[in-house]
Amino acid sequence: MIRKEKLFALLDVPDEVREKYKMVDFPTVEEINKAADYLGVSEADLYFNPNGDSAIFLYYKEIVLIELPEQLTIEDLELTKMKAKIKQTHASLQQFINRDEWKRLFLFIDQRIAAPAFDELFSEIPEAQKKEVFLAIKKRLGTYPVLSNEIALQMISKGLI
Repeated sequence: MIRKEKLFALLDVPDEVREKYKMVDFPTVEEINKAADYLGVSEADLYFNPNGDSAIFLYYKEIVLIELPEQLTIEDLELTKMKAKIKQTHASLQQFINRDEWKRLFLFIDQRIAAPAFDELFSEIPEAQKKEVFLAIKKRLGTYPVLSNEIALQMISKGLI
């Protein structure tokens, strides 16, 4: 599972982290700005992931997580079609929300952020769909992790709230 609070904004990677990960070719501020401009995103949505459970550089905004190439050059971003991928992922997820298809949304979201996204969107999911969405996430992830809203959801399903 990827939690945003465990990531470092690329513009703010501390020196001690850079020292610890000497093998990583961190992009310069200029390269980060160029990449963000090319992608049409904020520099604040580009992250370094020190956990080793996915790519080292990530785009992470709201409920969209996309692995970026190891080099944030315009050439690598073009080659991997990152701009289109980011735009299409945002559009697809927004369509599920607009159509009130919450289960499909959570089946489409990168499973590594499904639990945090469920917690973030819990109040927006219609009551009638919460249990179904919850069960779909649990099926994808197994019993781990316990979601922050799991107890509230269990109380809702038992009619206690």
